[in-house]
Amino acid sequence: MPGQPLKEMETRLEDLIEPLVTEAGLCLVSVDVERRGKRLVVGVTLDRQGGIDIETCAQMSEEISRYLDVENLVDESYHLEVESPGLQRVLRKPREYRCFLGREVEVILRQAFEGRQKMLGRLKAADDAGMTVVAEGEELNFPYEAVKKTRLYFESPW
Repeated sequence: MPGQPLKEMETRLEDLIEPLVTEAGLCLVSVDVERRGKRLVVGVTLDRQGGIDIETCAQMSEEISRYLDVENLVDESYHLEVESPGLQRVLRKPREYRCFLGREVEVILRQAFEGRQKMLGRLKAADDAGMTVVAEGEELNFPYEAVKKTRLYFESPW
C-alpha cells in the first residue's frame, strides 16, 4: 500500500483482519495506523465478553503478524501492537460502539439534552448513524454528531 493515506490503510486492514479475529471468538474494536517518527505502528485493539487477557493478545499478535506478512498488506517495515481496549476507552467509530453493546458508558453531548449534557447509561444499540443508550430507565437515541465524547465507564470497587 505505497503512499496510501493512513486512514485508508486502517480501513483496509480492518476489513482483512476482522474475519481472522471473529474466527477466534473476539471482537475487532479498532485498527489504528500511525507514524511515530520514521516508524509505522499498526495498533489492533481486541475484546470479547468478559475481557481479554495478555496471553490472548500475544497469540493474536502472532497470528495477525503472520497474516499481514503472508498477504503483504503493509509494504514497509512496521511494529504491530495488539491490546485490550482498557477500562475507560473512548469510543470513536461505529464499529467500536457495536463491540461494547450492553456495557456501561459515560456520554458527553455537544449540547444539553433535557437539561443534561453528561449522563451514565448502558449502551443498547449502535449503527452507522448513531447510538441508543438507556439512562435512568429511559431509552435515548443520539446521532454521533450530537456526541462530544463517549467512554466506557468503570466504577472502581474500592
